[in-house]
Amino acid sequence: MMVTTGKHGFAGSDWLSRFIIWIVRLLVTLLLWPVFLPKVEGGRFEPEEEGCILIANHHHILDPIFITFFYQSARLSFVAKQELYRMKLIGRILKAFQAIPLDRSTADIRASKMILGQIKAGRVVGIFLQGTRVKLAEAGSVIPHAAILYYAIRRGIPVLPVAIDPRYRLFGRPRYLFDLPARYELRNKELLDRQEQEAVAREFMRRLYERVGLAYDYEGAEENRALFEERITITPLGPGERLVVGGS
Repeated sequence: MMVTTGKHGFAGSDWLSRFIIWIVRLLVTLLLWPVFLPKVEGGRFEPEEEGCILIANHHHILDPIFITFFYQSARLSFVAKQELYRMKLIGRILKAFQAIPLDRSTADIRASKMILGQIKAGRVVGIFLQGTRVKLAEAGSVIPHAAILYYAIRRGIPVLPVAIDPRYRLFGRPRYLFDLPARYELRNKELLDRQEQEAVAREFMRRLYERVGLAYDYEGAEENRALFEERITITPLGPGERLVVGGS
C-alpha cells in the first residue's frame, strides 16, 4: 500500500489533516510535555532539494510522537504498520501526518523500494532500523534491518540520525539529539555482502546510542567498527541546509 498524492500534494495536506495536526501538537504540549519534560538538541536541518531518511533508535510508543513534534517539517513521513491504518481514528491521524503504511510481512527489498519511492519524491522518511520497540538493556542484541540503510548508502541518499535517550518517566526529561544530515557512501564503491551490510547497520546504531551516552554492547562490535571505518565515508550536509522549526 502506497501513500498517494493528489493535485494539491501529498496525502495529509487537506484542511482536516492540518486541523488534526494542530490538535495533536496541542495535546502533546498540554498533556505529554508537563509529564516528561522532553529536551531537544541539535540543529534539526533537512536537505533542501532532495529527500532523505531519518533514522532513530526505538524504545517507546512516544518516540515518533515527540520526533514529529520537534521536527515539524511538512516533508516528514514516518513508516507505520499497515494494520494501524485499519483503526479508524488512529488511521486518520496517521494519514494527517502523511505516515507511510508498510506491510511488515513484505520482503525487505520490496519494502525498501517503496520507501525509496517516497524519498525520490522529496520526502523525509522516518524509520526505526530496529523494526519495533526494544528494551534499552537489550538494544545490542537486536539485529537492525540493514536493507534500507544499505540502499541509502549505495544511492547517496542523505541520512538524518536522531539519537533518543528514552527516559520516559515522570519528569524524566527524555532527550532527542538531531545530528546533521549526511551522506554515508561506499569507499572505492566496493559493494557489501549481506554480513557486511548487517555489520555497517549495527555500527551505525552503536554510534547513534553513543551520541546520547548509552551503551550498545554486543559480540563483534570492534570488528564491525573497523569494517565501517574502512568501507564507509561520511559527508555532512549542514548547516547550509534548511532549518526545521519545531517545539523547544
